[in-house]
Amino acid sequence: MGKLEHLNVGLVGAAGRGGSFRAALEATGARIHAICDTNKDALDRCAEGFGTAERYTDYAQMLESSELDAVVIGTPMQFHAPQAIMALNRNLHVLSEVPAAVSVEECEDLVRACRRSEGAYMMAENVNYTRPNMLVRELCRRGLFGTLYYAESEYLHELKKQNEVTKWRRKWQTGIEGITYGTHNLGPILQWMAGDRAVRVCCEGSGYHYTDLRGDHYHQDSNVMLCKMQSGGLVKVRVDMLSDRPQAMLSYLLQGTDGCYESSRSGPNETDKLWLCSLSVVPRWFGLDAVEGYVPDVWRNLPEAAQRSGHDGAEYVEVLDFVSAVSSGTSPPLGVHEAMDMTLPGLLSQQSILEGGRWLAVPDSREWPEEPSKPQLQMVWPERLLARPPARRLPNGYGLRQYEATDEHDYVELMAKAGFKNWNHDRVEQQRQRVIPGGFFLVEHGQSRQLVAAAMAQHTPDELHPQGGVLGWVAGDPEHKGKGLGLAVCAAAVARLISAGYKRIYLRTDDFRLPAIKTYLKLGFEPFLFCDGMAERWQAICASLHLPFKPRPGT
Repeated sequence: MGKLEHLNVGLVGAAGRGGSFRAALEATGARIHAICDTNKDALDRCAEGFGTAERYTDYAQMLESSELDAVVIGTPMQFHAPQAIMALNRNLHVLSEVPAAVSVEECEDLVRACRRSEGAYMMAENVNYTRPNMLVRELCRRGLFGTLYYAESEYLHELKKQNEVTKWRRKWQTGIEGITYGTHNLGPILQWMAGDRAVRVCCEGSGYHYTDLRGDHYHQDSNVMLCKMQSGGLVKVRVDMLSDRPQAMLSYLLQGTDGCYESSRSGPNETDKLWLCSLSVVPRWFGLDAVEGYVPDVWRNLPEAAQRSGHDGAEYVEVLDFVSAVSSGTSPPLGVHEAMDMTLPGLLSQQSILEGGRWLAVPDSREWPEEPSKPQLQMVWPERLLARPPARRLPNGYGLRQYEATDEHDYVELMAKAGFKNWNHDRVEQQRQRVIPGGFFLVEHGQSRQLVAAAMAQHTPDELHPQGGVLGWVAGDPEHKGKGLGLAVCAAAVARLISAGYKRIYLRTDDFRLPAIKTYLKLGFEPFLFCDGMAERWQAICASLHLPFKPRPGT
């Protein structure tokens, strides 16, 4: 990043949330060079306050026509990643509202765009910059809490009426199961637990108790996510934007070996309080005034103009960090990987809650490859065949049965022979949790008693296959190939899914697994086209197998 003497900023979402950045930008000396909003009437009404700034109703046109150094993105959350990527592709600096993205795929695209760009990216998580949160950060930095091992945060902000005013919220904040808006919770905690990150998460909800004006249920009222941290610590996050109750917008709890902190929950006579061993060997509460000497310098003499910015001046401190970083050519403190650490756990929680609260690994964006990996192939069982479950036929000398706990050692050996590495007790148990009753099939060689084939019928819904059932982890011993064992065990698993009432049955596989794909096609599965490039991959596979290409289009 090169140094800048003056920063020309384009503000998108200027007639809404984006406009709240105006005071902070002007207080830092940045110049609002262009404003953009799709609502032309609202843009015209707010334009007077922005002086001579250029006006646009088309974001792409603003990037094309205006002489900008940076953009500030204050649009609805589903636009954050696409608009940030567009700016980064033009080597512009980006300050984006939260969360960074609304899918893991968008996160991957954003990280790759940052790697390619000469522009810098920063996520505008303003609660990281409030005076109390920055004070606690300084105490943590000095080690006064000792070893940190537990934290909680709650975001309790009833927004049902706001859903009807800002209609995008009805889907993206209160229409998707899990933690949809959790960076306010995680942001401060991650800056206190410096260098730490969530490595796996699980999520559950409290049920459905409210409907919108059309009579449709929102997502579950209170969604709770547990985060297992890389350090071994634990973080709990609760987000509730629906329950009728007095507001307690944001609250935090932090526990270390030498101290703890609890923020106010906005109730009568409540204040932020903490205990540190350095203040008293006997645990007792102190107000934050007891550690006033540790307040960061930026908060000691806040300019008058900064005090007019949003969130009691926190927005000024945040924007100051961004402007200072891009003007000096240094990396912003909340760069793309910090943004991923705050955003990805919530996105994984949305899958976890669909899978009954299963623990899911959170990827580390620092380890993502430069180029995207190809998604696995998918195949689906045609609806027309749901009334005709496939027959399972085994050759003489082989028997079909269910998995038993005593099979674990032999099953792990079978998976290794089939080319599936790194199977152990934990992985077997993890996969068994998703198997439907009577859905873990094994083929046993009668003479040797060896396990020679296996398949699972699993409950694995996802965005493409709501309430979907999966034919999973099909494996065969190469020494027994050519006997139709794979076909038999797959037929058994599919028949079990049909008998359990699944209307959508699918599987995942890889391009190189041609014998397995041939078995799936013979059984009745059809290729499922769900993203760009999938048709070409299937055409190549079918050509290799000398079979016709009969895809099933994706949705």
